[in-house]
Amino acid sequence: MTEEEYEILPHKLLSDLKYDVEALKKKLSEPDNKANELILEIESMKDSVHELNIVFGKALQDMQEEDLGKTVKQLLDKLTTVVSQNEIIAHGMVAISDKLEGFMHQQSLTKPTSTLHYQTNIPPVKHTMGPPSDVGSRIAPPPPMGNRVMDFPPPPPAGKKRRGLF
Repeated sequence: MTEEEYEILPHKLLSDLKYDVEALKKKLSEPDNKANELILEIESMKDSVHELNIVFGKALQDMQEEDLGKTVKQLLDKLTTVVSQNEIIAHGMVAISDKLEGFMHQQSLTKPTSTLHYQTNIPPVKHTMGPPSDVGSRIAPPPPMGNRVMDFPPPPPAGKKRRGLF
């Protein structure tokens, strides 16, 4: 026979190792409360991730079904509406500026020279917005007709003089 060296282990050490092996086998077959809680939490998290995956899948499907051209058209319509409103506002500002300029010129002609001494250093008001797009008419375009009703008060009578800022 070959010469083999055997290490002699104490009987106590072998019995401890057998006990540890049996304890590990028992833990694997019958987990304790902490391990049960951990397993339940893992199952709960797995279900939550599955539900989240379903939600993201539906969102992706909705995004693929949505027509990009339709969305761009809606945005273009809204932008066109805003541009139209800006043009209306600009025409109104030019009309107000012209009326104010005419009013100030009329007031300066009707006032006696003794009351104009404080206004001699004030330059005439001029708007710098440039000419309107349609030079022929200086009237703001009518507001777009829709569900809204725009009711403006009537203009003041032409014969009366108003007291105001000027």
